[in-house]
Parts: sequence; C-alpha cells; structure tokens
Amino acid sequence: MPRRAMPQLDNQLLKEVNSALGLTRAAEIVRATSPYGSAARRHWANHRLEALYELAFLRVFVAWETFLEESFWRYLCGYASARFGAAIPKSHFCANLQSAERLVLGGKPFRLWYDPSTVVTRSKTHLVNGRHEIVVSSAVGRLEDFSRIRHRIVHGQRDAKARFDSATMTLAGRRYAASRPGRFLRDYQSGTKTRWLEAIVIELGSLAGLIV
Repeated sequence: MPRRAMPQLDNQLLKEVNSALGLTRAAEIVRATSPYGSAARRHWANHRLEALYELAFLRVFVAWETFLEESFWRYLCGYASARFGAAIPKSHFCANLQSAERLVLGGKPFRLWYDPSTVVTRSKTHLVNGRHEIVVSSAVGRLEDFSRIRHRIVHGQRDAKARFDSATMTLAGRRYAASRPGRFLRDYQSGTKTRWLEAIVIELGSLAGLIV
C-alpha cells in the first residue's frame, strides 16, 4: 500500500504543552510584578499557584497520552515517519484510523495510555520493534514517575500519596509537604532555574520526537 507521511504530531504536542506552560508563566509574572499587599498578589498566593501548576500538568499529560494514541494508530495504518520510516505490523496494516482503533480496543470502549509498561506491551502486540516500544521502554522509569504525579493530582488515597512521594524522591531527592504535586511542579530542579513542570515538558517533547 502507498505510504502516507506521518504528520508532525510531536510539534502538535509541543504546541499543546507550551499553551499549558503559558498559564503558569502568566500567573508567575502577575505575582512577581504585583506589589506586596496588592489584590493581585493576595489572589495569587502560593497555594493557588500550585493548584494552577497541577492543572497545567494534567493538560500536559493529556496531550502526551493523545500523542501516543494518535501516533500509534497511524503507524498501524502504514504511515511513514520521515526519520524512522514505517512500522512493521505483526499481521497487516489497517485500512484507516478507525479500523486501527477498533483493532486495539478489541471491543472495549477505551484503552489507557498513561502507564508506560502498558504502552510497551501494546506496541509489542501489534508491531515489530515499534517506535513506541523502543522509546517508551528506554524511559519507562521516568514515565512511571510522571504518571504517579498525574495519579496523585486526580486521587487522594494513601496509595497515590505514597507513590507520589516515591516519585519525587527519585526525581528530586526529597518529599514535599502534604504530598502536594503543585509544590513539586513549581519547585526548581536542583542547581538550575528550570521548574520541574517545564523540565517534564522538555523531556516529553524530546521523547515524542524520537517516536515520530
């Protein structure tokens, strides 16, 4: 079948995540330029900034999951990356994106994409040494930690907090008070002027570029 060019889904991802980063940057500018005691500074107290960082991270992670899903469907349909070529299917190429989706769903209403080990297994099931398998498996530990941050934002159970604390110990070498993801995401990487939210965005963008 004729090869179709893989769209620049990595650039689309970067556009989405930079839009999310723009929210936090705008709020930081307002806080930094507002006089002490002003209404703007009071309204942008630390706890509200941290909540905004959590919201921004969720938008980033949704964009990452969407990228994984949409790029996978296209590899199943024979789309060829300009850098990595086309995938090799375990059985056959799908005729269109809808049939690729049906193949992977297997009668279920949806499949989860936040867990990197699941993504690797899915790629192994349908493709021979697919880009998702190669790239995601190379960063599975980091991606598992990122998924634990996502899990903590949307869940308040003891297990979610414990897994989040484990992730920040691995990433930043410390725990954060009340297991608050926003405190971690707003914090700076050790010895840098890069906040953790931005660092994660950069890392996900780099991985996306290695997939498509």
